[in-house]
Amino acid sequence: MARDFFKKSNPGFTGVSGTIVSDIQRTLNALSGGNIQVDGIYGGQTVTALSAFQSGRQLPATGAVSDATWSALMNTPEPPIFERCLEVVASFEGTGFTLVVGNFDGAGVTWGIIGFTLKGGELGTVLARINQLYPGLMAQAFGHDTETILRITSDATSDAKKIEWADSVSRGPTKYNVAEPWRTYFHNLGTYPEVQRIQIERAREVYWRIATRDCNDLSMSDELDYLLMYDVAVQNGGMRSKNRLQNARAAFQQQNPSTSKAKRAIVAKVVTDSITSQYKSDVQRRKTTIATGTGVVHGGKYDLSAWGFLNGKSPTSI
Repeated sequence: MARDFFKKSNPGFTGVSGTIVSDIQRTLNALSGGNIQVDGIYGGQTVTALSAFQSGRQLPATGAVSDATWSALMNTPEPPIFERCLEVVASFEGTGFTLVVGNFDGAGVTWGIIGFTLKGGELGTVLARINQLYPGLMAQAFGHDTETILRITSDATSDAKKIEWADSVSRGPTKYNVAEPWRTYFHNLGTYPEVQRIQIERAREVYWRIATRDCNDLSMSDELDYLLMYDVAVQNGGMRSKNRLQNARAAFQQQNPSTSKAKRAIVAKVVTDSITSQYKSDVQRRKTTIATGTGVVHGGKYDLSAWGFLNGKSPTSI
């Protein structure tokens, strides 16, 4: 079944964005000598440049990245399913590579492409890896506060001390914003390509492993299934947490869903029912949007077909 992997979203819908879009923009620039801004946003400039590329290759000039256009442009069969899932989940998270947010949710501070948290330990793991591989970049970003941030985010620091520090740098009535110079420190660190690669590697090695395991456990194999499980892994810790796996299996047995979409609806409900915090409605919206392919997340309307996710489509490789 032919489809578009990426295309400009319809008016009113959240625009397609992410690292693969950046790769497409760089490739178009390299092939055409153009000057598209490499911002990872699938906008008008990208559509125009892609249409010109398609015309030159005798492809339909749609401005969308079809199967044939991807193959001609990027010289690979299709974009990796992990990276496509990462783009959607990163859009939901809203922090990109650079934004740090404060202790609005009890997780301390949160930074990076899928929201690495201080209290959960992932922020410390990522910063420690950056410091191990590229200590100069840590020093450039954090200056004389480098030792401080490494100490605060280390496993040796208690959760209570981490939260105490997070509260001290969080600002605003909801504690969402982060005070300077910490906001700029984290922003600068996230701009380095080496750091972005480390963020992506961590997003794959931990959360993609959980997502693929959970898909296997529940015999789910559509692209939207992998996207749903990846979002569950990132936002909620996976299906093996809070008896979700057992509850989903029981619901499958009881309801005997006949389609992948029906299975996803069950998983979405199981995950939502496991949430007891104030963020239950957010979890429900995110999971239902993926389960059905459309919906509203954090006030943004999503049509996941613009991101190449179609009901009933399975990835060729994981």
